[in-house]
Amino acid sequence: MSRGEEQVGGHGGSMLVEGTSLLKACLEPELEFYKRLGNESLAEYAPKFHGTVTKDGKEFLVLENLTEGMLDPVVMDIKMGTTTFVEDAEDLDTKRMDLLKKMIKVDPTAPSERQQETGISKREYMLFREGISSTTSLGFRIEGIKRIHADDTSKVEIDFKKVKSPDQVLEALKVFISFRPQVAAEFKRLLAELEQVLRGSRLFASHKAIGSSILFLYDVKSSTVKLRMIDFAKTLPSDKHVSHEHGEDAGDGYFYGLGKLVDIWKLLP
Repeated sequence: MSRGEEQVGGHGGSMLVEGTSLLKACLEPELEFYKRLGNESLAEYAPKFHGTVTKDGKEFLVLENLTEGMLDPVVMDIKMGTTTFVEDAEDLDTKRMDLLKKMIKVDPTAPSERQQETGISKREYMLFREGISSTTSLGFRIEGIKRIHADDTSKVEIDFKKVKSPDQVLEALKVFISFRPQVAAEFKRLLAELEQVLRGSRLFASHKAIGSSILFLYDVKSSTVKLRMIDFAKTLPSDKHVSHEHGEDAGDGYFYGLGKLVDIWKLLP
C-alpha cells in the first residue's frame, strides 16, 4: 500500500493505493453521493466506486485508480465553481495563525494590520484564494498539473494559485497538453459530453457541488485520455433545484465555470 499520486491539488495525504484501487478517507457526504450515483449516466464520469473498507480503524472509500494501466500519466486537477466552501461549515470564522501564514506565503501584502495580529478565519482565507485565482472570475481554477513516472513524480512549476486570467489559463493548458493536438481534441469532446450529461442529470440538479474537481488524465506513451469528476465531500443534497449558474442564490457556479473552461479549451490548436 502506498500514497496516492492521483491528486495534484494538495490533498494526496488522504489517498492510498492498494492494488488497482485508490483508498480515500471516507466522509459521509461523499459516500452518500457515490451511493446515489449508482447506475446513473453520470457515473461514467466519476471513478468507479467499490464500496468501503476499514484499515487501522479508519474507513476508506474504495475507488478506481484512474492512472492504473498508464505508463507515463499526466494529470491536471481543475476545481469547479465560483465558491469553494460551504457557508455553514464548522469553525468557518475562527481566527487562525496557521492560515495567516499560508496567506502571507502566497502574498505577503494581503493581510491587513488587524489580521496580522489576530490571524484570519477559514472564510477569509478561502475568499482570498478564490479572489487571487480564477475561481471568482471564471468559475474554476487549476489546482495543479503533475507528470507521474514509474520511479519519479514531478509537478509543473507554475504558481497555479495566481493563474487568474483566460490567457494565463490557456498558457497552463498548453503546458499540460505539450503540443499534443489529438489529446486536446479528445478533452474538448469529453468536456462537451460531460456538460450534456450534467445538464440532463436530476441527481446533479438536486445537489450543490462545492469544491468538486474535474480530473484530466492522459498517457504520454499511449495517448489514452480520461476525464472524471472527483471530490464529492462537499456535494450536498438541496431541497430545491440547483441551477449551477453564477449569481446570488443561483447555485454554485459549476455550469458557469464549465462554460468558461470549454471556451478556453476551444482556443487550443
